[in-house]
Amino acid sequence: MIKAIKSRVSTRHSPSRLLIMILLVASALTLAGCGSTKVYTADKTILYNGSLYNLGNVQHIGTRVEGNLPDGQVIDLRNKDKKAIDAALSENSPLMVSAVFELDGRDMIYQRARIKSYSDYSKMVKRFDRAQSDIARFMADKKKTQLKLK
Repeated sequence: MIKAIKSRVSTRHSPSRLLIMILLVASALTLAGCGSTKVYTADKTILYNGSLYNLGNVQHIGTRVEGNLPDGQVIDLRNKDKKAIDAALSENSPLMVSAVFELDGRDMIYQRARIKSYSDYSKMVKRFDRAQSDIARFMADKKKTQLKLK
């Protein structure tokens, strides 16, 4: 009976099984360090209208929508309602409107067009708002490095 117990104990701890266990533990420890330790350091850039804008060091991205009157005066149209836009158009039709992204004081003109109706203005602002949300999603995504604006 004692010989049977000794033979079972000696087969459990054979050198090949011990070597396999050591290799499994070593491989598990080396693979544990791989994975979720990635650091993304690439600069983000926007490609629009053939120009490349580097956003790597930009601290503030602002927007503005402005109308340029024929006498050279610039009016802010961003928070104007339909009546105010129609009033500006009745006095100065067509009105040159610019939708601009401000990148730390530098201007990136997204769209500049002459508008003749509130409908034209509304389409322009909706397109500008979509581009603004595209930029916000792009800046939040750590993996993406370039955005092509339409």
